[in-house]
Amino acid sequence: MGNGKILTSENKNFLINQVQTDVSVISFFSVISVFFIGSLLPQFNSYDLSVKIPISFLIIALFAFLFSALILSNASPKINEGNPKKIEKYLAYGYSISEYMGIFLFVLSVPLVVSVVTSDFYLRVITFCAAILGISVYQLMGFSLLETHFSKRYKLFSVITILFGIVLFISQIYAFHFTVISIVFLLFILLITALAPVKNFQ
Repeated sequence: MGNGKILTSENKNFLINQVQTDVSVISFFSVISVFFIGSLLPQFNSYDLSVKIPISFLIIALFAFLFSALILSNASPKINEGNPKKIEKYLAYGYSISEYMGIFLFVLSVPLVVSVVTSDFYLRVITFCAAILGISVYQLMGFSLLETHFSKRYKLFSVITILFGIVLFISQIYAFHFTVISIVFLLFILLITALAPVKNFQ
């Protein structure tokens, strides 16, 4: 689209249908995030950082889903106008925000949230293993947008993300620099979200 190609009506319809489908999926994740947050907040009268940080990740993911859905929804008029540069910008930022600040944060925050809610070792480990195994397959098998956005570095970024998920879980349980690691992880997520739409970096 960035090469000045004129969109045919068939291409426009395809793009609009794709965007509408993706917005529906992202909206579904927004609902799940709201459910998690709504279930968690009434359970605590006071919060230490081990509680605040996982909830903060969920809240950030919620707003990432919300704004990415809005950006992608607003891409539809640009598609009808047939403006390739505008379409590319809307899609690039919409998908980057939903993928990295949305999906990545949401998936890796779930084990942290479960650790806050229950002290049951089995549930903690099962949730952690499911999250790490799921995101590992999703990324390393090339299903994630990482491969599209960072064709030369996606395996490195995938491994870093997975390691962050493991270290966050362990550091939360043992109260070992959990806040510092969480801040570094969030900065990493913000970095790849910002760099993903930049073609020169890819």
